[in-house]
Amino acid sequence: MPTTYEQPGNVSIPDFSDPATYTEAVPRAAFAEILNRPGLHWVPTKVANKNGGYWAVSRFADINAIEKDPATFTSTGGPSFPYTNLSPDHPSVDMIMCTDPPRHNYLRRAAAKGFAPRIVRKFEPWVREVVTDAIDAIEGRSEFDYVEEFARTIPAYVIATVLGAPREDRAYLVQLLTDFFDAAQHFEDLEEGEGTADRVIPLLGQLTEYAAKMQKVKLAHPGDDMFTELSRCVERGEINQAEYLQWMFVMIAAGFETTHTTIGQSMRMYLENPEVAALTDKAVAEGQTERAVDEYLRVISPVIQMARTATRDLTFAGEQIRKDDVLVLYYIAANRDPAVFSDPDRFDPWRPETDSLAFGSGVHRCIGAHLAKLELQILWEELHARGVRLELAGEPRRGWSNYINLLTELPVRRI
Repeated sequence: MPTTYEQPGNVSIPDFSDPATYTEAVPRAAFAEILNRPGLHWVPTKVANKNGGYWAVSRFADINAIEKDPATFTSTGGPSFPYTNLSPDHPSVDMIMCTDPPRHNYLRRAAAKGFAPRIVRKFEPWVREVVTDAIDAIEGRSEFDYVEEFARTIPAYVIATVLGAPREDRAYLVQLLTDFFDAAQHFEDLEEGEGTADRVIPLLGQLTEYAAKMQKVKLAHPGDDMFTELSRCVERGEINQAEYLQWMFVMIAAGFETTHTTIGQSMRMYLENPEVAALTDKAVAEGQTERAVDEYLRVISPVIQMARTATRDLTFAGEQIRKDDVLVLYYIAANRDPAVFSDPDRFDPWRPETDSLAFGSGVHRCIGAHLAKLELQILWEELHARGVRLELAGEPRRGWSNYINLLTELPVRRI
């Protein structure tokens, strides 16, 4: 059971650092409570930090301010909790998510052009083919796991195509990523201050070995894909070999996980809430599917949090922040900040406030956001066009994570 800390008022604040806190549901009431309090919320924990805990940052404006100031709030200490308090020789220090400008800028340029909106629009025909293949695969089946058949399959095939990885490698990559995220969420036997970054090194090694293998393949047989493009960046001296290997890990992981979570959680919401279903159906029927997708991303917040580390002593949000303090940025709270979003807990595709933090902000805003949204948009369009109607056939099952708003099973039946 997760630990809770009794606070004044009627709401008990759970231990936000503990993955067990999120296994039954996101603690929405607790996040709403700390949003209403002045300052930041201190989470005491000996894991993955130098100063005995971290600051939970929940307000939209505070997160934006932190993400726009990498000189004060660095990513080099680790990108998310408990993948923080990194040692200087950890392989992840070459990962784009663990860099600040100016180094971050040239790493981002190496791949960003491949995800520009005008380029992503050209992906639509084959992404639609991937989606229709997934729908075809459930024909004749009355019951199935929506997470397995759609949430895992579609983003895995899409990112494999973008990267230029063979389709037959999909299951291998998904399993490696699943094992990686699982290993990063188990805190047992950690020394004081130690995070989970060291225990995932073997899995990170397997993923980068795969990237190195594909690099050789693509230099010998180039294609119109990211493995080829980034391999050429290494040849041209634009990035080094270590940066290439870590970039490809990020591409594989980020290209899969955000979309995987949103596909599963959005269908869960649709099946559990008639109002959500009606508004989604209306948006799709009116050609406004993108609005529904944006709202699902805001309400779900597939990435619960990211982290930054203070580079100096300062006062922020009324708190005395010490050098090396970890600040955990709770997108899942900020995306329901009533200072920004009217009636924030309501699903409303037509709301005027559309700029959520589902993909972060500032220099680290996810470059794959347009592709993720395209996958989600096409899936909802094709489910409606093909007349696929579902209902729950059992209890949805959440995962063990304080980082991803994870759904591992969604049993459904055709109606």
